[in-house]
Amino acid sequence: MNRDKIIAVLRDHEGELRSAGILSLSLFGSMARGERGNDVDLMAEFDTSKRLTLTDMAGLEIRLAEIAGMPVDLAPAKMLKEPVRTKAAREAVLAF
Repeated sequence: MNRDKIIAVLRDHEGELRSAGILSLSLFGSMARGERGNDVDLMAEFDTSKRLTLTDMAGLEIRLAEIAGMPVDLAPAKMLKEPVRTKAAREAVLAF
């Protein structure tokens, strides 16, 4: 799968993902740069009123992997440490 296909698939599932507590979702890493990768790196902003647990987060990551058809690494944007956050923000491709 390439960057454009991943973004399209994520957008197709936007309603479901927003209902699960994701406010915004961006692709970053090798796939965002147009390189081949063995997983999909996603950065998300979450609805804090949903109070997602670690189990909820793991479930979202599993669901995103099903949607993408390959392993997913889901990172809350606020939890990324510098300089990873800066690099991720610079190369991020917004899905929604």
